[in-house]
Parts: sequence; structure tokens; C-alpha cells
Amino acid sequence: MKEAILKTRSFFDLLRRSLAGTESNFTSGSINKAIILLSVPMVTELLMESLFVCSNLFFVSRLGTNAISIAGATTTFITFCYSVSIGLGIAASAMISRRIGEKKFKAAGQTAMQVIYVTTPIAILISVVCAVWATDIMNAMGLSDAMVQEGTSYGIVMFASSGFLILRIVINGIFRGAGDASTAMRILWVSNAINIVLCPLFIFGWGPIPAYGLFGVGLATLVARVVGVLYQAWYLVRGKTVMKIGMAQLLFNLAIFKRVVKIAFGGTVQFIIPASSWVFMIKIMSHFGPNALAGYILAQRVTSIATMPAWGLGNAAGILTGQNLGAKQPERAEKSVWRAGMLNMGFLILIGICWIFLAVPVVKIFTDIPEVISFSTMYIHLISMAYILLGYTMVISRALNAAGEVKVVTWLYILMFYIVQIPLAYTLGISFDLGSNGVFTAILVSEIVLAVACIIVFRKGKWKHTKV
Repeated sequence: MKEAILKTRSFFDLLRRSLAGTESNFTSGSINKAIILLSVPMVTELLMESLFVCSNLFFVSRLGTNAISIAGATTTFITFCYSVSIGLGIAASAMISRRIGEKKFKAAGQTAMQVIYVTTPIAILISVVCAVWATDIMNAMGLSDAMVQEGTSYGIVMFASSGFLILRIVINGIFRGAGDASTAMRILWVSNAINIVLCPLFIFGWGPIPAYGLFGVGLATLVARVVGVLYQAWYLVRGKTVMKIGMAQLLFNLAIFKRVVKIAFGGTVQFIIPASSWVFMIKIMSHFGPNALAGYILAQRVTSIATMPAWGLGNAAGILTGQNLGAKQPERAEKSVWRAGMLNMGFLILIGICWIFLAVPVVKIFTDIPEVISFSTMYIHLISMAYILLGYTMVISRALNAAGEVKVVTWLYILMFYIVQIPLAYTLGISFDLGSNGVFTAILVSEIVLAVACIIVFRKGKWKHTKV
């Protein structure tokens, strides 16, 4: 009994330390403890993101099927636009985690500043261009004229706020690379908490605040993203991270800048592949009518909510890989990835089992249209069949990126999306006239192909010798 109490206390102490962010170096000690210390704040961060997406979707769904499609299409294009931030986040995490593993804390700080110097002008440019061309973008996404007219003001605000989203994603990548996952977690908590409070307030109105409808979602998002970036800037200025940022680190360094751009370019191309494929998939699904499109978008959002915590484990595996490679411990890095993958697989299998019973009730929270419910549940049940392997895909892809094998993951994504998913979805869904069933089957097949390819590449072990 006493031993059980001590173990319980030790576990809760570990959780407390992970949320407090008291440790930033994970190159020694128990691998299991390192995974917990890193993954708990990352999983918690993404649980908060799940709650935000879920609440946003709930409020948007109150405005009707058109609103779901408008918000889904706009979000899909913004996802495509912020692919550059994913690339820069990959570069930041890979380079900074490697410097932390080497105990070069000043070099880590200098790298962080070069990442910010690359990101800021890109974020401004994307915000301005997308906001100016908002209606054209929405038309190109396949939305009807009525939908474009209804969602123009919403689209402009959402596109204008995308620059702050890009900055937030990249700077959180800097914090994670430094092993400071708890700070990234707190920033997302603050940002999303503001969004969750303001969203219903601006949509439905209260007191002197008018009801803005769908436009209110955009306003709430803009405020939340601005506050998140301001919080990040304040934290960096305070100098609380393990990175050393003094006057010398603030200077422009061309060699590091070039290295950041090179890795970020590969990471950006890597993310553009799935982001652009989502655009194509929306075009394909719009072929089957508004209810099929709304059902697909709704199901995709719901499943992404459920699997977000699993990406937290994937991110943790990436940081462990980078730091341990920097400390010249490739075998420890490999062990960390396999263990994180097993934990992730167990979690996703549990989610898959839950979907058997909960898919219909969950979808009904957001819509009461029978056809939309049918399309959504069909997608959820099919895609959850790939969860057994998806747990390893999430972990291994993040680990390969952290090791500097960004091009390899990019080729794997090309295989999944451009060679398998899009052609197969079009062939089965439209050419063979199988409708949404054919499209959803193509998505399932492509997920399985990617998972198997990731495992094969990782087992070969070439990533252990890549220099960053």
C-alpha cells in the first residue's frame, strides 16, 4: 500500500514538473519519464486546441450548413497559406533542439532570432495578399455565389489574421525546440480561451455588443491571435527560456539565416502537399452536392479534434530525437521514437473504438440534417480503421523532420497525397461513380500507404547520420 502511494505521488510530481516546464534537456535519465515530461504539455496544448476547434465548430454550426461550408473552405485555404509557418516551425525545432542537445545555448538563441527574421515579412505579406483577394479565393474554392456573399467579411478578417497565426505557430516551434513545451502550451491556452469566450459573444451579441453572425467568428479569432503573439513576444523579452538571447544573438547572421530558409523551404513544401490536397478534395466532394461537402468538412474537423492529442506525442518524439542526436545518442533517439509510437498507437486504437459508438451522437451535436450526418459518420468509421498505423505515422514523421530528413518526409507525402489519394479519390468517386464512399475509401488507403512507408524508412536508420 505504501509503495502504491509513493508511486502515485511520484507520478503526480512528474505531471507537475511537466506542466511547470522545469526541465528542458532530455538527453539522459529514463526515456519514459522524458516522454511524459515533454508530451504532457504538448498533449494538453493540443487538447485545448481540440476544445477550441470543437467550440468554434459548434457555434458556427448554429448558423447553418452554409456557414459550416464557408468556415471549412476558408480554414482549408488558410491551412494552405500557413504551410510556410509549419516549414519554419520544423526548421526552428530541428535546429534549436540540436543546439540544446549540444549545450550551445547562445547558438540556440541566435537561431531563434533568425527564424523570427525570416517569418515576420512572410506573415505580413500573406495576410495582406489573402485579405485583398478574399472573394476570389472563396470563389476558387468552389463556394457558391450566395456563400461568397454571405462569408466575404468573415473571410477578409480571417485572412487578415493569418499572419498572427503564422507567427504564433513558428514561435511556439522555437519554444518546443528549446524543450520549453509548457510555455507553448500556456500561450495556446491563453489564445484559445479568449477565442472560446469571444466567439459566442460576437456571433450572437450581448448587451451593447451587436450580433455579428459569422463575421463575429473572424473578429474573435483575430483578437485571440494578436494576444497570443503579444504574449510570446513578452515571454521572449523576459529571457526565461534556456536559450540565451543577448545583443550578439539579435544581430543578423547570414549563414544561420540561409540554413533556416533551406530547412524551412523543405518543410513548407512538405506541408503544402497535404494542404493543397485538401483543397482538391473539397473540389471533388463539392461534386456530390452541399450536404456531402458539409458532411465531409464536419467529419474532417471532428476527427482532427479527436486525434490532436496524438500529435502532441509526435511533437515530443521529434524534440527527443533532435536533442539526443545533438548529444550523440542516436540509439536513445530511436528507442524514444518506438516507445512514443506504441503509446500513440494505444491511444488512437482507444479513440477508434469510441468512434464505433459515438460517431453519430457527436456529429448530431453539430447538425440535425440526416444526409450530412450520414456522410460524416461514414467518413469517421472508415478513417478510424487506419488509426492502428496512424499513431506511428505521427511519431515517425515528426522524428524524421527533427533529424533533418525533411526531404524524405516530403517524398512520403507526395506518395500519399498526389500519387495515391487524389487520383484514387477522383477515380473511385467520380469516374467509377462510387460517390463519397469511393472518396473516403481512397483517403483510408492513402493513410495506410503512408504509415507503412514511414515505418520502412525509419527502420533503415539513415536519419541517424543527418547533420543539421
